[in-house]
Amino acid sequence: MESLKDFLYTMNSCNQCGQCKWVLGPKMRGWKYAEVCPIHLRYGFDAYSGQGLINIAQEILEGRLRYEDGLIQLIYTCLTCGACDVNCKSIRDMEVLDTILALRAKCVEDGQGLTEHMQIARKIEKTHNIYGNPHDKRFNWLPEGKKLSDTSSVAYFAGCAAAYTHPEIAVNTLKILDAAGITYKVLGAEEYCCGAMLWRTGQTEAFKKAAEQNLAVLKKQGIKTLITSCAECYGTFRGGYPRFVDMDVEVLYISEVVTDAIKTGKIKFKKKQNLKVTYHDPCMLGRLSEKYVPWNGKIEAYGVHVPPKPWRRGTNGVYEAPREIIKAIPGVTLVEMVRNAENSFCCGAGGGVPAVLPEFAQWVAAERLDEAGSTGAAALVSACPFCQDSFTNALAANRNKMRYYDLTELVVKAL
Repeated sequence: MESLKDFLYTMNSCNQCGQCKWVLGPKMRGWKYAEVCPIHLRYGFDAYSGQGLINIAQEILEGRLRYEDGLIQLIYTCLTCGACDVNCKSIRDMEVLDTILALRAKCVEDGQGLTEHMQIARKIEKTHNIYGNPHDKRFNWLPEGKKLSDTSSVAYFAGCAAAYTHPEIAVNTLKILDAAGITYKVLGAEEYCCGAMLWRTGQTEAFKKAAEQNLAVLKKQGIKTLITSCAECYGTFRGGYPRFVDMDVEVLYISEVVTDAIKTGKIKFKKKQNLKVTYHDPCMLGRLSEKYVPWNGKIEAYGVHVPPKPWRRGTNGVYEAPREIIKAIPGVTLVEMVRNAENSFCCGAGGGVPAVLPEFAQWVAAERLDEAGSTGAAALVSACPFCQDSFTNALAANRNKMRYYDLTELVVKAL
């Protein structure tokens, strides 16, 4: 299921209940942080919601709605954060997010993709990273003299952001892997962009090419386990690649590695931090990180799927591991935001939005920071370099004194 017509069941089944816009009732804690869809919270109209976008998708598919500039911008305002999808599935099983992604793929297929996103695609094709930086500098962050395994079946996939804009995340990740006693390698010159931006902006063919290239490298180098410290990469490997290619490599997030090392006694925190923090669940590490299992079958009356379909409801993302780590660090107190786990509010960095609507992206980040501040925490912790960009930009713009820590930084400080 990858073309827009494959999601007609979802389009026909929407009864405009509005659950795609709100946290499920029993999980609400008041009116202020009750909405979970960033675009609906900002713009207010039903068109700016999961409900509105699948209605638009059906009208485009059936030829009742024509492309125009305002419509294209509306479609690409969506952060593809998946909050609409998991909340819809709390009531009934429909593929809201996949319909939105298929709508974007149709936009690209019909020549309606956005210039800014196509420019990023050209950078990826030419330099193998989203920034257009020289590929031969991708591993400049690697500490001089650092010895790595040549034969290990475990590899660390740094990703574009850690390689070029947040090298401290990559360096900290290696320190953690060393502390855990893990033997690993890096992919070196054969590591290319994971393709997350391509997938989430509808550039399907380019994404398939990126997936095939990276999996060919993993097979060539004998990789059985891939570790990453970028939520975008993690969610793409687990939720994106299996849609188009056979994914037979185990993918682990660095927080999963750390919790395992804590349980086995390989990692012990010795340095007290004296810090009150709240944790932000990145969309691609949380609700969008569940492994995608391809399904082909027939949808019968009342939505019965034959054969039964494995649903991704967002509840099996990487939620507990980061929290277990934070709680294990001496002196650190964790307080939760209202919108957390599968109901986490997006940071504003998803879906290619910052490249097109940077002011809106920053507004979303500021909304999340307001929620973080309401907990009384002195610092915000997360586990994604793109979340870091969103939050640090918004903190600076609003002169907010809250600190931001990537989870790897907090771990290294406590070792």
